[in-house]
Amino acid sequence: MNVTTLVGESRTDQERGFGTYAYALESLVLPYPGTKARGSGKRDRAGYADTLREAAFTRPLPRPETPEELYWFRWITGHQTVFALWQLIDDELDLVVNDGVESAAARATSLIHAYSALLVYIGSPTRELYERLIRPAMVLQHRSFSGRWARDYVPIPPRLHWLRARYRQPQAPEAIVELNRAGKLNDQVHMAIAAKLTPDGDSPLRAGDGTAALGAPTEEISRLYDAFFATHRAFRTRPEVMDQLVRRLRVILLDLHTNGMFPLSSSSYTECPKELREGELTSFTNGAVPLLVEVGRVLDSLR
Repeated sequence: MNVTTLVGESRTDQERGFGTYAYALESLVLPYPGTKARGSGKRDRAGYADTLREAAFTRPLPRPETPEELYWFRWITGHQTVFALWQLIDDELDLVVNDGVESAAARATSLIHAYSALLVYIGSPTRELYERLIRPAMVLQHRSFSGRWARDYVPIPPRLHWLRARYRQPQAPEAIVELNRAGKLNDQVHMAIAAKLTPDGDSPLRAGDGTAALGAPTEEISRLYDAFFATHRAFRTRPEVMDQLVRRLRVILLDLHTNGMFPLSSSSYTECPKELREGELTSFTNGAVPLLVEVGRVLDSLR
């Protein structure tokens, strides 16, 4: 399937999302982290922001046939979306850390906020379904399966930690202050989702032997992690990465338009810890749609 197809789909395509049926999966093809291939020139198509705004309010998808169909789609497609987003976040953080580009700090802030909203989306399965369907599948892939093996995320925490140490309020530029705040909020969301899905703290990493998580993951371990999320590594330009990212954001917005972040028939919302239901983090549980649409505006500014 042509990953550059974003607009102009038939009505059937819009109802379906992508793939061959609603809530189908597609494979993701990304370059190895650190690849900066930019591609050539602007591409003749509608803007990303317009594509995502339209998806947020277009005709909804059919309802999922089962909770398993919906939440497996969210687990795989949500992770794929985050992988592509991480590569773009790393690009912007590189500009901030090495060149002090404040406009890049503002872009990174928007992308990290979208990442936080996607964490809530990925973590929206009920605890029962996570324990029955998702966790066993990960453990079958590897008994110590861990998000620490996500190769696209590896360069991001050191950059964020460096920025927090380098820039202290009130001396820091406002754009850097907001970027550091976005990173801290993201940490809080990540911890809250972990508490939602595994309140006893018993992740596959802790339950397994843990040997594969010691130090940097091997190439074999990284390939296992990619394979679980139907992700492959090959040369792709940044515009091609953006296309794949927006394609997934579009279908996630269709899903949210149809089902909401927490479907009414689900116990997922009540299982959220208090910090996801009250206070500052509710901007990611209740306000995910504008945060995801904002990614399109950021990407348009890079074209």
